[in-house]
Amino acid sequence: MTRPIRLFVIGVRWPPETFIERRLYGLADAGFEVVVCTSSAGQTDHPHIRLLRLPRLGYGILPYGYSFRLLAKHSLRHPGQVWGAWKRARQFAPDWKESIEGLAQQLPFLGQQPDIVHFEWNRTAITYLPYYDLLACPVVISCRGSQVQISPHKPGADQADLIAGLHESFARAAAVHCVSAAIKREAAQYGLEEAKGHVIRPAVDPDFFTPAAERLAAGGPLRIISTGSITWVKGYEYALIALRHLLDRGVTAHYTIIGGGDEEQRLRYTIHDLGLADSVTLAGRLRPEQVREALQSADIFLLPSVSEGISNAALEGMACGLPVVTTACGGMEEAVTDGAEGLVVPVRDPAALADALAALAADPARRAAMGAAGRARILRQFTLKQQIEAFVALYNKIINSHSARLA
Repeated sequence: MTRPIRLFVIGVRWPPETFIERRLYGLADAGFEVVVCTSSAGQTDHPHIRLLRLPRLGYGILPYGYSFRLLAKHSLRHPGQVWGAWKRARQFAPDWKESIEGLAQQLPFLGQQPDIVHFEWNRTAITYLPYYDLLACPVVISCRGSQVQISPHKPGADQADLIAGLHESFARAAAVHCVSAAIKREAAQYGLEEAKGHVIRPAVDPDFFTPAAERLAAGGPLRIISTGSITWVKGYEYALIALRHLLDRGVTAHYTIIGGGDEEQRLRYTIHDLGLADSVTLAGRLRPEQVREALQSADIFLLPSVSEGISNAALEGMACGLPVVTTACGGMEEAVTDGAEGLVVPVRDPAALADALAALAADPARRAAMGAAGRARILRQFTLKQQIEAFVALYNKIINSHSARLA
């Protein structure tokens, strides 16, 4: 292929989550033409990344002039494709309103020529199942965690549809990117074939996330930090109970949580009920530079999650030279070896979290050694450069295989 590979990324807001943004910029720097298909407004400052606007799902054509303009443009330039898109929409959604929405979903892609499409989330891949043929290129799907670990187990009207969608999307994908071997095993329960699953673990930029030039002097409260969205899956209530245990043992500590989310108010109630108002800071969402500064000022990174693929936040803490206390959720034991880069405890066990924190609080030299081991582990296995190289190799392999089948 003489021109750059045209990668369409579907299922992200813009700007996206930091870990996705870094990967997309890395791929663009590697020579890919990256097209981010998003319903979010925004701009990109990279010459090889452009945004393709999508209509907001659930609203259909009627309320939005954007879809009307697309329909008019493509009716003149690609009338056959418009008619094909309408027939496809009617085939998969006999209801008129749903048919119109199905047509609106397809309009932005008419006349486009992606070489490969990457769905960043399972639910998005399922939503677009009727239109894989329209995309006319290989499809890659990312499996990150809760959408195969948790969502299929949640009772509700769409549970059966979700499980069926996972099976069908895995069957139709050219490859499935799994963020850990643990997630790959979970996905296998929903039809993922061994040969289609490719483990490419999360990564961080170790030139950005670095240890502090000088560690703060020992003494004073033990500085514990967590970063990540405030949702139940992150297990912050278990962390707060562990902190209460720690303080009751006479260990002076302060806990900072960086991030925001739907559970913030409930977390504030828990902090109040446990009498932790003077020992916890909810810092809210911070810029990457502020996150780095907070990590460099901490003693321990705490990950109390009940579900993870592999936590990018924990990797950032390791890159900054912090020992990690983590639960044995998802693929975390693929990043943190108990007793080496940190301590691994059972999920939903505040007493075990408190024991691990207390052990490290009493041994600054052990904290320093684990932090150094964590930084070394990042440099060996979890750098952004290594991740980009792995994705480039995967995309090239898929495209070459697809071209060989067409030849």
